[in-house]
Amino acid sequence: MVVKIFASVAAVAGAAALTLATMIALVEGTILAVSIGDLSLRILAVSADLVLGTIFLLGCIYLATHLAVRILGVGNAEFPPLPYDAAPSDAYPSDPPKN
Repeated sequence: MVVKIFASVAAVAGAAALTLATMIALVEGTILAVSIGDLSLRILAVSADLVLGTIFLLGCIYLATHLAVRILGVGNAEFPPLPYDAAPSDAYPSDPPKN
């Protein structure tokens, strides 16, 4: 139990640190990209910053959720059974009658 708590705290701290580092790198990259003098290079740099920033931040979210699932051990849980699907022609008792 102590190992699970330590792993949870380490995963949260690591995910927060990684997200903060990513945001700092993105802000610095955006400042550098906007300060480029040539318009075509500036557009390319801002576009690359946008794409890489999105990928890095999605990676941070994926890593944090993946670690949480691994630590909590809910990855092997059974799915609940699917509800019975009635045919569209079957009316439910609470449905108003069709004319």
